[in-house]
Amino acid sequence: MSARVTDVEKIRRIPWLIAADSLNTGFFLLTFSGSVFVLFLNELGLDEGQIGFLLSLIPFAGIISPFIAPQTARFGYKRTFVTFWGLRNAVFAMMLLTPLVIARYGPQTAFLWVSAIIFVFALCRAIAETGGYPWRKEAVPDSIRGKFTALSSMSTTVSGITVTALASYIIDTGTGLGRFLLLMTIGITFGVISVWAYSHVPGGAAPRVVDQGRRHFRQMGRALRDRNFLFFLMALGLATIGSASVISFIPLFMKEQVGLSEGHVVLLSIGTYLGALISSYWWGWVADRYGSQPVMQFSLSLMLVLPTAWFLMPRHSTYSLPIAMTIAFVMGITNLAWQISWIRYLYVNAIRPRYASAYTAVYYAWFGLVNGSAPLLAGQILRLSRGLEAEVWRFHIDPYTPLFGLSIILLATAASVVSQLTTTDATPFRRLAGMFLRGNPIRALESVVQYSFAASEDSRMATTERMGDAANPLSTYELIEALNDPSFNVRYEAIHAIGRMPPEPELVDALLDQLKQGKSELSFVVTRSLGRLGDRRAIPPLREMLHCGYHLLEANAARALSMLEDVESVPVLREKFRREPNEILRIAYASALGRLHDGEAVDEIFDLLLRVSNEVLRGEVGLALARIAGPENYYMQWWRTLRTNPETAAAQAVLGLRKPLDTRSQPEVEALIETCADHLARGQTGEGAALLRQIAAQLPPDLPSPEQAAILRRCDAALAEFDGTRWEILLLTLHTLDCALRQSFPPALADGEWFQGADR
Repeated sequence: MSARVTDVEKIRRIPWLIAADSLNTGFFLLTFSGSVFVLFLNELGLDEGQIGFLLSLIPFAGIISPFIAPQTARFGYKRTFVTFWGLRNAVFAMMLLTPLVIARYGPQTAFLWVSAIIFVFALCRAIAETGGYPWRKEAVPDSIRGKFTALSSMSTTVSGITVTALASYIIDTGTGLGRFLLLMTIGITFGVISVWAYSHVPGGAAPRVVDQGRRHFRQMGRALRDRNFLFFLMALGLATIGSASVISFIPLFMKEQVGLSEGHVVLLSIGTYLGALISSYWWGWVADRYGSQPVMQFSLSLMLVLPTAWFLMPRHSTYSLPIAMTIAFVMGITNLAWQISWIRYLYVNAIRPRYASAYTAVYYAWFGLVNGSAPLLAGQILRLSRGLEAEVWRFHIDPYTPLFGLSIILLATAASVVSQLTTTDATPFRRLAGMFLRGNPIRALESVVQYSFAASEDSRMATTERMGDAANPLSTYELIEALNDPSFNVRYEAIHAIGRMPPEPELVDALLDQLKQGKSELSFVVTRSLGRLGDRRAIPPLREMLHCGYHLLEANAARALSMLEDVESVPVLREKFRREPNEILRIAYASALGRLHDGEAVDEIFDLLLRVSNEVLRGEVGLALARIAGPENYYMQWWRTLRTNPETAAAQAVLGLRKPLDTRSQPEVEALIETCADHLARGQTGEGAALLRQIAAQLPPDLPSPEQAAILRRCDAALAEFDGTRWEILLLTLHTLDCALRQSFPPALADGEWFQGADR
């Protein structure tokens, strides 16, 4: 018995598997699948029902999978796959003799000949894939399955584009069956080489214990009792019939109803492959990171657009080909998203590793049944609706219209079933969709790509900063990874960047973990970022930080708690404010209390304001009082202009009081405000402050809130003490007046009831 193959060896041999898949793409596109085969059958003179029957034989053969699974396990999964994958090439090569059969025995015998070849070919293919699915599950590690599928899709897409372009040229330039036989010969050659490449992929040995007889069927019964697995099979069946039934006959639809040439019909596959190529790595990355289920939901939602688009497209028009190519491009994006997501869900979520053989046997049989039913059902619908032609409200009704309607119903039902699947690793669909509506998703994705290639400290710091600037959750995992960077500067930048992000639970948890690692230089920026994120789960650990013994860190935690609106911490913060001897740290506590609207601390905060000498710090303390008085908008609006042009700004602010007061019918109030503004504009701050005190004194004592009354009382004394030279006090007075007037009075104050007279 060979030793277990390590993940390192599996990853090292992945290129062989990708190369084999790419060669196999050339085989099936030129032989039994795609537009070439459908057009070949049409060239033989077969009708839609016969074509549907032949197309259904290949997937229907998968029904034998449950019955041969034990034998494939005993023979070895890889050996089974390689053997029968090679035999199918030899069987299909018999198709090249079809012209001789037609010439000697006639078209009806040719139909039976083609049917027999397809039947035997399908059996070989089904046996090979019964062994191939467990082998592929072993050969590709789950950790890179989405990325592998994406890389394989990119490679097979390039192969598909090349082969399709060749097929389109040969079909357009040739005539009769010979052009199709030439393409089949090329395809068979690709198939033979692909078998050689598959033989280099590791794994797939016969298991030590092979499930046989009753035990195998008991395990299949277990799979059929697995509710989530059954829901997956139901969704897969509905989506497969809903999409494959239409796609199988789109080549004929484009030829018969839209009016495209056979070469152009084949050429449409290039649009499909381009859509798949452009989006392949993206879907693999999204599926690995956010789970399969949301990608399945998205792809099914987009699939619903395709039948409607085909139904509405113009017929026999110069615009038909570009519109058909556009729809094909969207179909490539959609189909690949669905393929990557459901295959990943099958291997990672739906199949239980212990019973992989039984689960894959049930899956393959079911997939063969529904995949075979799709073209068979579509062919019968087209046969029954033959001759259907009508114009309804300028919409063209033809034999394909019922097929489009059925597709929409089945795909919508499949989307509903997918939402019922259970998974532990998937991001909810709404949350994933919301990630593209927040911040700058394009910049975030660019930063994610740049981060994966960033090597130097400067580049890692710059990329981390850009992820924070993008403010988009798509870079969440990279920012969390940056928290563990060996460089202190990168970790510091990552914490800052997280603080600018939307409050994703993973980011909050990552910062809380950083906080639990002990006190450090980073603890300061962690507390601030937790405050900015706004997640209240951070409140308990931040409360603990208030008693950590590091005064600067305690003050930082106080600021963060105020950003989280933790009103319950006000008594503790007020006590620390009173006991803190350091003026700078007292300002931090004052700012926190102001943000939490602590009216009891007004007098103590005002005392601090009078003692602070630094102008900027006085502005911060004044802002704390302004927040207690009301919304800070007015204070900040005028603070900026007061610092650059104090006289003019102060005068304009006073004149602004006319709006909330509505002084049009109160000439004495208008005159008092005009005079005050004139003095301030001339730099006569003492006279202006005195008049402002006089305006403020007219408010009845019971109108403002108690906090506003306390602030106005202290402002009155400070204006008199400093003679109007302290601009932050002048601004605080105006701010409190504005808040009191807007909160206490209705919009129209023309009756002047509040105003007690300018000469009072």
